[in-house]
Parts: sequence; structure tokens; C-alpha cells
Amino acid sequence: MPVGKYLERRDFQVCVIAGFFIVLLLMHQYGAFIAYGIPGVIFHEANQTKPDSRFIVILSASGSWVSYEYYGEAYGEWKNLLGQRIYVKVSLSATLKIKVETSDLMLSGFLTEIKPPPFLINETETQIIYENMTVQAYSYGFKITTAWSGSVQVAVLEEHRDPIIIGGPSFEDLTKQCVRDVLVPDFNKYYLTAAKILLSIDAPTLGKDKSYELRPDYLGIAGMWLADYQVVGYTTGTAAEMIPQSKGTAVTLYRDKALTDPCWSPDYSYTGKPTLTPSVVYWLDHFAPASAWWSISIVNIGSQLVYDETKAHPNYVSWAWEKYGTDKTAPAVAQWFRVDLLFRTTKGWTVPKIPEYELPEEEKQKMRIIVTVEPENQGVPINPPSVTGAIPWVEIMYLMLIFFGGMIVVIIVYYVSKTRLGVKRT
Repeated sequence: MPVGKYLERRDFQVCVIAGFFIVLLLMHQYGAFIAYGIPGVIFHEANQTKPDSRFIVILSASGSWVSYEYYGEAYGEWKNLLGQRIYVKVSLSATLKIKVETSDLMLSGFLTEIKPPPFLINETETQIIYENMTVQAYSYGFKITTAWSGSVQVAVLEEHRDPIIIGGPSFEDLTKQCVRDVLVPDFNKYYLTAAKILLSIDAPTLGKDKSYELRPDYLGIAGMWLADYQVVGYTTGTAAEMIPQSKGTAVTLYRDKALTDPCWSPDYSYTGKPTLTPSVVYWLDHFAPASAWWSISIVNIGSQLVYDETKAHPNYVSWAWEKYGTDKTAPAVAQWFRVDLLFRTTKGWTVPKIPEYELPEEEKQKMRIIVTVEPENQGVPINPPSVTGAIPWVEIMYLMLIFFGGMIVVIIVYYVSKTRLGVKRT
């Protein structure tokens, strides 16, 4: 059957629309929209200290900035015994950039379930009110990539040769001398970048896949660690070093943007699972932070220039990673992080206060959690980070639904109208 005939069939049109909506929803549910830009993990700012000091605002799940713009000039001259001259004036300009991005979200690996005995939260003359609490811990993983890039250009600003001069170097020879002896060594004093990058993490946004399933009354962060560390593009004349860099290093989370007040984190068993006391389970919203600040640091990243006379005149330069690297890749560092989230669900139940339902007083005292003074709010951020910089994948999905759904409707209307126009009336 021709394609046009299929498009004119009502059942086919309905299937196309339904299938399109289902595919989009499945793509969103299983993370197809979050390949780059991890929801809930945001770069806020970078404080660069080398090769010069500058402050950069990012406010996104990815970002980039110009770390340095170099410009230098060199003068090369030759004279003969009669004082006749050949000279050139050459400039070298280079732009260095840093790019950071989050990617490769690994969703919800189950760790453990913590289920303390029921809590007795209230007692009257006629009834006893209990509350069951369950905490489920899941680990999430994501990658942060910090990449360096650079562009360079050599230009001849001026060249002169006195008339009727015999011998002497060519303009190309003098240009090579300027690049090799002056400009390349001068640039290489400034090629390294160092900076501290401020980030935030938001547990409800990161853990929304399990929130749909578990419907927790509170969702907090248990801790974060560096899971893996990889450097690419490192060779002679380059640098690529970040902190943290040792696998298993605990990442300190903070309540405040100044990174002075650390967040609470639970103890862990020898099997790598969080252990929580009943009182912590009950007051989880006072301990485990829903959002927190943290940081990574660029110790050094960059590439030197090397003189390369094989290049076309006057650009006699190559980057060190181009010249000496085996994989011809610019310096970059990938850091994989693991973060554990705690999902607490609560269910209350009431029993009548009659002898057959009453527990011994000793057991009831163990279950009482009526606390007159609440614990210190260790998990509540002093200045909560904004999550508005997260990529709005849900909104994008709905816009796609509206746009493509509208297109499908237009196509259907077109073919239906075409069919009606073709009907012969008797």
C-alpha cells in the first residue's frame, strides 16, 4: 500500500500520535533528555588565580570562560657593515579557554533499606498514635569534565628591506627567529590555569526518578565521594591536574556558599552502606541536607607552545599536545562522583487504648520519640543554592510535545481535507 494511503487511514494516524507521545515520555523517564547537564548539579562560579585573577559567573550545568588572552610582539633585525637593514615586526596572539560540564548520569543504584521499629509519637486516653518510618538509600553517579582549549595566531606587522642590499636573511628567517627566541618563550610563562570552582547539588532534583516511585516525605544527601579520575591529553609541555583526584576521597558538602560550615554525614558500614540511628531517621530532615554547596579545584591545566618550522609562514607554532601527544587530544580531566541519597517515607497508624493492644510500659518508652527540643538544624543550608540554572528538560519535553504534536495534527487535517475534497457528490 502506498505511503499516502497509510497516512490517510484514521487508525494509522491515531497510532502515530499515541506512539509519538509514548516515546517522548519513555525518553524522559529513562534519562534520554539528560545526557549532558545533570539535573540538580550546577556550576555557580569560578575564582581563577592563574595566569591572572578573574571571577566568572556560570550558573548552569555547563559553562566556559576565557582564562587568558595573550598578546606579544617581537622585533627582528639584521644589519650589514654599511648599516643597511632588514627587519620584521611580528606579533603572537593566543586565547585560552576552560570548559566545564556535567554528564553521564548513572541513576539510582540501590544501597540499603533502614527500617527502625515504629515510633510512638502521641498517646491520649482513648488511643495511641504510632508512626512507621523507612529510609531507602540509593547511590547516583555523574561525571564532571574540565577541558582546556587554545587558539593561536602569528602575524607579521611590518617588514622592511633597504634597497640595493646584498645578502642577509629572508623575512621568513627573521620571523622564525622572533617566534622561536622571543614569542614562544614569553607565552610559555603564562600557559597554566588554576581556579576554584563552586558548585551546588540538590537532592530532590537529582533523585526525582525515585521520588516518583517512593513518594518520600523527605529526601536528603548522605555523602559524596570521588569514584574515578582520568586525565587525557597529558604529555610533555602540558598539565592537567584537578582536586579531588584520589579515588575514594570524601567530598565535603557545606551549608553555606562560603564553604565554612560542613554538612552532617552518617556513619557507614564496612560494606559501604549508611547506618542511621532511630533518632536520626526520625529527625532526618534536620540532619541530611536537601541541598548543599561544594567545590572542585583546577590545580594546573594548559599546554605550552612549541616552535614548529614545518608550519606555513608565519604561523611557526604548534601546541605541545599536538606536537608530542600520541592521541592528539587537548588536556582535559574527568572526575566521576558518587552521591548517596536518603529517601524517607512515613506512615502513621492508630490503635485504641485498650489492654489487648497496649504494650508493656518499658517497650512503650523505647518507642517514644516525643522530643520537646528539636535537634540542631545541621542539614538546613544557611544560604540555599538556587536550582534555577538546571536545564529545564521537562519544559523542553512539553514544548516538543506541543510543537511536534501540532505538526502531526496539521498533517492529519491536511490529509483529511484532501480526502474530503476528492469525494464526488451525486
